[in-house]
Amino acid sequence: MALPAPYRPLPVVPGLSNYARKVWWSRFELIPGVTLKTTVRLRPSLAARAEEPRHLLPALLQAASAALSLHPRLNFYTFWGRLYWAGEPVRVGVVVENPDQTCGMAILSDAHRLSWPELDLAMRKAHHAPPPTILDRLREAWPVPTYVLERISGFHARSYMRHKAPLFISMLALPGIGAPSFVPAHSMALLPGWPQGGLLPLALCFNHQLANARPVGRLLLTIKDLLE
Repeated sequence: MALPAPYRPLPVVPGLSNYARKVWWSRFELIPGVTLKTTVRLRPSLAARAEEPRHLLPALLQAASAALSLHPRLNFYTFWGRLYWAGEPVRVGVVVENPDQTCGMAILSDAHRLSWPELDLAMRKAHHAPPPTILDRLREAWPVPTYVLERISGFHARSYMRHKAPLFISMLALPGIGAPSFVPAHSMALLPGWPQGGLLPLALCFNHQLANARPVGRLLLTIKDLLE
C-alpha cells in the first residue's frame, strides 16, 4: 500500500517560496500584534458589488489610501523599535492572487486619486514579479543566513521601505481572516472579511510600537466612513 505523499505548501511568491516560508511568514517577520475590528455597512452601490468580493477591492484601496493620507501620524514603518517616515505619495499594498495560486504584492501610490479602471490597470501591472535576481537566488538557497546578514547591514530595512508600503490589504473573504494572532513586523495590515447582507467586517492589525490604539482606531473608523 503506497503511503500518501507529504503535503507541500504552495509557494507564497513565485521563485521565493522557501524564503517566504522561512522568513516572511516566520518568527522573524511576524510578531504578536494588536487588532482592532469594526463592521462596515456598505453603501448601496458597493453592497450591490459585494456578490463578487474582488469587485470591492478598488473601493477598499481608495478608502485605505485616503484614510492614510488624512492620518500622516501613521504613515510610518516600524523596524525593531524605531519609526521611519514612509514619505509621499502615500502608498498602499494589496495582496493579489496569481493564476498559479501564488501571491504577489501590488504597491500603489495615491490610490485615492485614481479611478477604478485606473486602479485595476495599475494592480495588473504592479503585481507581476520581475525575474529573480542573484540576491533572490541567494535568499532562496540560504534564506535565514541571507536574512540575518541583510538585517545586520541595514539593507533589509532600506529594501523594505523602497519596495513595500506602510499599510497593505489582504485578499478579501479569506476564511478566518478576522481572527489573526500575528501581524507583519513593519507595516499595518487591513484584513477584510466575507461581505454578507451589505456588511463587511474589517480587522486592522498593527505593531504596538507604531502607536497606541486611539490613532489607529481613528484610521479604521475613517476607512469605515469612506465605505458607508
